[in-house]
Amino acid sequence: MPDTRRRTPRQARSRATVKRILSAGTRVLETQGYPDASTNRIATEAGLSPGSLYQYFPDKEAIVTEITHRLTRDFAAAIAPSLRQAAGQPPAAATRLVLAASLHALQSQRDLLGALVDRVPNIEQQQALASVRRNVGDVVYHVLAANSAQLRQADIERATWTIVELTQQLLVRYVLDQPAIAEQDFLADTTHTILSVAFRDPQRIG
Repeated sequence: MPDTRRRTPRQARSRATVKRILSAGTRVLETQGYPDASTNRIATEAGLSPGSLYQYFPDKEAIVTEITHRLTRDFAAAIAPSLRQAAGQPPAAATRLVLAASLHALQSQRDLLGALVDRVPNIEQQQALASVRRNVGDVVYHVLAANSAQLRQADIERATWTIVELTQQLLVRYVLDQPAIAEQDFLADTTHTILSVAFRDPQRIG
């Protein structure tokens, strides 16, 4: 039987180095922006030689892709409690709950989000967000289905897609553009817009 006792320390060091590179890449993206986030700059920030960095990542795009996936995982973890709570709430309360949690999660990562959202190809963004969108979509679908008698139109799948897409765009642009709109007003306006997409009389939805 082969001796594997020495593998664990090497694997632990490798994981630590990958984490170090990704943390350095995140800092460089946040402070320098995507165009200036070269592998050499990331290696310097991580305290590594470029050659050492290339043992783990072939190029800048591979680093950015992994950072994007890490950002998405952190976002999913941050909003997971609100999704669980929203499943048993009336439409207005569920919408407001998920919107507020999503907004705060995005605001905490604003600099990194700004560096990535306009530079990472849309197809990669959609792939990274697929699991999050699916989880949000499931909650939206069940809330709509539970209130189907009040829907504007019977196609719940269509309404679900529209709401998820609309919500994503509004949240990201609000965080990045920082319009002169108070957070509570944004949440109120966006909640009303989303409910108006789905329901004939959003004012009567609890």
